[in-house]
Amino acid sequence: MRVTGAFLAEAAATVDNKLDVQGGVLSRFTVGADRCARFVVVVLTHGDDDNSDRSIEVELKPPTADDPIRRAFEAPEASVGEFPGFAFFGIEVVLPVDGHWVIDVTSDGVGVSLPLVVSSWTSAPLSI
Repeated sequence: MRVTGAFLAEAAATVDNKLDVQGGVLSRFTVGADRCARFVVVVLTHGDDDNSDRSIEVELKPPTADDPIRRAFEAPEASVGEFPGFAFFGIEVVLPVDGHWVIDVTSDGVGVSLPLVVSSWTSAPLSI
């Protein structure tokens, strides 16, 4: 299996054997005081007769020299049988710093990089 594309979304589902994405494609995320982010990684796939490996690696690289955050998933067999196939995975992660993160989505060494600008939510000052 090869990754042919990917994007981040608020939510995704399979409806009538088709990908249904809610909330559009994300390129920015605002975290609250807990710095927790919840989103879905949608992966477009292409089956490969020579390789039955369905593992997908997601690596979230911070804008600092800190170590990346890694997650591993396995695409359902049904998601790679036809072209284009798709799979989606929920991500819940603490993003400790603001800035330009890079999310690498790979399978069998081939993949895509996604930008994600992370910022902190700040409340407006109270006016009296």
